[in-house]
Amino acid sequence: MTERVNSAKPGYMPQLDALRALAVASVAYSHWVPSKLHFGLPWGPGGVQLFFVLSGFLITGILLRCRDFDAPAHAMKAFYARRFLRIFPLFYVVVFFAFVFAIESMRESVWWHVAYLSNLYFVVSGGWDGRISHFWSLAVEEQFYLLWPAVVLLVPFRYLKGSAITLCVIGIFSRFILPSLLPDVALLSVLPNSNFDALGLGAIIAMRSRDMIHFPVEKSVILAVPLYMAFVFGRAIDFEIPFHRALERTMLLLIFMWLIEASAIGFGGMVGRILENRVLLYLGRISYGLYILHNFAQLVVPPLDSLAWLGGFAEVIRVVLMALLTVSVATCSWYVMESPLNSLKRLFPYRPQTLATA
Repeated sequence: MTERVNSAKPGYMPQLDALRALAVASVAYSHWVPSKLHFGLPWGPGGVQLFFVLSGFLITGILLRCRDFDAPAHAMKAFYARRFLRIFPLFYVVVFFAFVFAIESMRESVWWHVAYLSNLYFVVSGGWDGRISHFWSLAVEEQFYLLWPAVVLLVPFRYLKGSAITLCVIGIFSRFILPSLLPDVALLSVLPNSNFDALGLGAIIAMRSRDMIHFPVEKSVILAVPLYMAFVFGRAIDFEIPFHRALERTMLLLIFMWLIEASAIGFGGMVGRILENRVLLYLGRISYGLYILHNFAQLVVPPLDSLAWLGGFAEVIRVVLMALLTVSVATCSWYVMESPLNSLKRLFPYRPQTLATA
C-alpha cells in the first residue's frame, strides 16, 4: 500500500458501502440459514464487528475534520443532529410496531430499547429475545456516540493517539478478563466496553490516514490471516487453547482493519470491480434498514414446515423470500423516510457558517 486516504478531504468511498452490504448479509445469513451451514464461521458476530470497525473509522474521520474548524460546540451539535436524523426515526418506528404487535418481550422491555439500552437489558435478563436480539449492537453504537465525540473534539491533540489506544486496551481487557471475573454473568460480549477494541481499531485507521499514529496494518494482516484460520480449524476439531475465542476475534478485527483501510483507498482489478458493483453499492446504501428489519422477516415468511412441499429446495426458497421481503421493505423505508430525512442534514453543516462564508 503506497497511498493513504486523506480523511481531511471528505469524499464518497464507494467500496465501504459494499463492505456494509457484505456485513449485513453476513448477519442475515447467521439468522436465516441453519447453523449446520455456518461451517464454523462467526457470520453474525463477524458482520457486527465489521460494522463496528467501520463505524469507528468513519465517525473518527468526521470528528477529526471538525477539529480543523476549531468550533467544538458547533461540531458537537451538528454531529448529534445528523446522527438523530440518520438513526432514530427508523429505529423508533420499528420499536413502535414491535410494541404494538407484541413481538418477543417488547411490551415488557420497551423502555430499555427506547433508551438504547438493549444490550444491558439482555445482560440483565440473561438471554436473547429472538427477533429483537440484534438491537444490542445499535445500543453499543449509540453508547459509543455518547463518549467518543467529546474525546475527539475536546481532548488535546497530543493525547488523541493515546485515547484511541486506551479504547482498544479497554476492549481487549474486557474480552479477555471479564469472563473470568464474572463467570456467572451471561452475554458480557454485548457490553459497550467489550466492543471498544473494534471501535478503537477503526479510530486508529482514521488517525493513521492523517499520519497521527503509526500502526503496521499490512504486517499485522499477514500474521492475522493464518492465525485466524488456525483458530477456526482448532474449534472445528474441538481443540481450543486458553482465550481461544478472544484471540480469534482479535485476529478477525485486524483483518477487518486492513480490509477497511484498503477499501477506503480503493481496491483495483477484479476485487475493485466486485466492491463497486451497483447491486452491492445499493444494498450498502440501504444497509441500516436491512439490518434493523432483517430479523423480522421470519415472522412474515411461512415457516419451513409450511414449505415442505417444495422438497429439498424449501430452505433455499425461504431464505430467498426473506431476502426479497427485507430488501423491499428497506427500499420503501429508504425512499419514503430515510432519504428525505437525510436531506435535512444540510441544515446542520459541520463547518460553521462564519467559516463557510469567510
